[in-house]
Amino acid sequence: MTANQGLVGEGGATLFPTTAQALEQRNNRLRDLSAMPPTEGRPAHSALTLPDLVPVT
Repeated sequence: MTANQGLVGEGGATLFPTTAQALEQRNNRLRDLSAMPPTEGRPAHSALTLPDLVPVT
């Protein structure tokens, strides 16, 4: 959980901006992308190991 919380920046809603200014900033960042995001996920997103699925009979 600590690793995931460490990914939080300034508390802005990156995907769903709540103000016109945040929306404009998000759109500008998307327009300025020069490459695709990396294919590997962030370590915090893959730190959780789920147990194997046990079928219920």
